[in-house]
Amino acid sequence: APEAQLGQANSDSASRTSAPMAAMASAQSRRSRAALPLAVLGAAAFVGLRALHLGPSFATPEAAASRRSSLLSGALAAASAVAVAGPSAPAAAAEFPFLGKVRGPFETDPKEAIIVGDAGSPESKKAKEKINQFIQDVQTALDSLEKDQQADITFLLKPLVISDIRVATNSINNLMDDASAAGVQRLQRLMIQSWYLIEDDSPFPLSKKGVVQLRGEVRLARCKNHLQNYIEYSKELLEFVA
Repeated sequence: APEAQLGQANSDSASRTSAPMAAMASAQSRRSRAALPLAVLGAAAFVGLRALHLGPSFATPEAAASRRSSLLSGALAAASAVAVAGPSAPAAAAEFPFLGKVRGPFETDPKEAIIVGDAGSPESKKAKEKINQFIQDVQTALDSLEKDQQADITFLLKPLVISDIRVATNSINNLMDDASAAGVQRLQRLMIQSWYLIEDDSPFPLSKKGVVQLRGEVRLARCKNHLQNYIEYSKELLEFVA
């Protein structure tokens, strides 16, 4: 009887030891089988991307040159689009179905602005007049470029314009509560940035020898874009005190 009990105990111990080992072996086998399709898929994707990038090994020199030409054309088109748009173009707000335009964290609907100051004070009236005057000047320049792409619009480049814009927009900003002021400050920054770009592109280009050149199509497009942006931002800012 003692020998039988000892044999039974050894058998139970062996069963307890072998059971975890068998479970581990089974799990490793399942992981190996699961990893195999992923490895095959990864290898296939790598081969496909490499073939797409390098093209078939038997491609003729003419085909390779055509591919390089297509890639270069695409890159040049993208660069031209960026140059025309200019760095002043802000990212458009996201559009969602049934929700319309979703505004960013610093965008404020002028119709929802809360005025806590005196919008009829002399200082406020003077600020609005100054902003409207700049809008008229910029619109005159834009109309001139529409008629003649070589029109001289350097009359916009007056001293202290940036300072005047900042003072006028600060006066509007001081009328608002905190939430509305954030929207005014955003437009103020965009107006000033647009004016800096106007100052950069309004003069006629110069050659390396300092000779005045004609305004090209790309420079013309940039000028128009900066002018239109400035007018748009200024009018939106004035809507806060309309």
